[in-house]
Amino acid sequence: MKTDQLRNRVIGYFVCTTVVISILYSVTSFLFAYNVEDNFFYALLKDEQVVVEKQLAQGNLPDPRLEFIRFYPNEDTLPRTVRLSWLNDPTSAEVSDGNGLHYHFLSLTPGFLVAEVSDHLIVRKFREGMLYFLFVMLAIAISIAVVMALASYSVAKRLLKPLDSLMAIIETAPVERLPSGFAHKFKNDEIGTFAMTLEAALKRIRSFVTREQNFTRDVSHELRTPVTISQGAITLLKQTNLDEQQLKLMCRIENAQHQIEQSLQALLALAREDHETKGTSKLLKLVEQSILQQYQYLKNPEIDIDVVINRECEVPIEPMSLLILLNNLIGNAFKYTEQGCVSIRYCAPVLTITDTGKGISSELHPHVLEAGTKGTDSEGLGRGLNIVKRLCEQLDIGFVLDSTRDGTQISLTF
Repeated sequence: MKTDQLRNRVIGYFVCTTVVISILYSVTSFLFAYNVEDNFFYALLKDEQVVVEKQLAQGNLPDPRLEFIRFYPNEDTLPRTVRLSWLNDPTSAEVSDGNGLHYHFLSLTPGFLVAEVSDHLIVRKFREGMLYFLFVMLAIAISIAVVMALASYSVAKRLLKPLDSLMAIIETAPVERLPSGFAHKFKNDEIGTFAMTLEAALKRIRSFVTREQNFTRDVSHELRTPVTISQGAITLLKQTNLDEQQLKLMCRIENAQHQIEQSLQALLALAREDHETKGTSKLLKLVEQSILQQYQYLKNPEIDIDVVINRECEVPIEPMSLLILLNNLIGNAFKYTEQGCVSIRYCAPVLTITDTGKGISSELHPHVLEAGTKGTDSEGLGRGLNIVKRLCEQLDIGFVLDSTRDGTQISLTF
């Protein structure tokens, strides 16, 4: 979030808080005035109660001291509005009628004291004036809040200027060249500490990226050469006179050589940010090629391999990436299927590879796509499906794995 947005939010919160507090204060003041007035009349009635009860005890006719307070001996003699209010709610002590009269009353034993206070309602008489006064005070409070907000904006802008500079350094830095040596430009305060921490983190990231780039280049250069040389040696060796046993061993070495080359290509493809993903591939051709390369892993020659793909079918993925995916998935299907069949079908845009193996255990299933996850009977390193998942993410291919005790099905959506 930019610092301008942060400043605007702080100022907005400040102004809103001031307005809300002012409104609450105004409403509270208004209610307080009404409450004071009501309690004042109630206190007058309580004072008259003492006088009236003393007069009743002496057998005299009660005569309240205040002219607007009258004594009524029973409910039948009460003004109609007061009587109806008391009958509906014996705990009530205040009522108004529709003619502008307002009563406060107090129940005695016996009788009632009733004060008709219409001419003494100070708050109600000055209600408009009070509202106007509170409105003016609210306007003044808002004006002060706006002025303080503008002043706060200026102060915040000056205080956050170093943060703006830090953000500019980060935003303008190219991805391939992370910034360095900027922390000393900032004062030794909170932002300066943050800049030092950020520079140290970027240094570590830069070092890590450099190591990864060097590793990728080294692998590409140092391993491709011996792989190419050994492949040439294998080709020449196969042309010599070899007996049947030697020829079988040579085929196994050659298959392992292909596997090393494919693994190398897969790892380099994942490591390269500019890995080429555009292009199209003849799906059936690559599926057949993958089956031949992975056939050595088929545990039982009696297992059926069912391929249902149109010969002219193409998918929008370049051949090498697609072959890496197929080799990992078909190789797994061959390795873990002991009987039944392996089915490879394409119904645009979904390719499914289904086997009749024993499936992935419930313990491994939640973590099967994580690097290093493998079953107890696995001879691999547990990275194949992780590579497939990462390649699918890089190539924007939908990947779904469904495994039960009856087998495993992988779906790729192109």
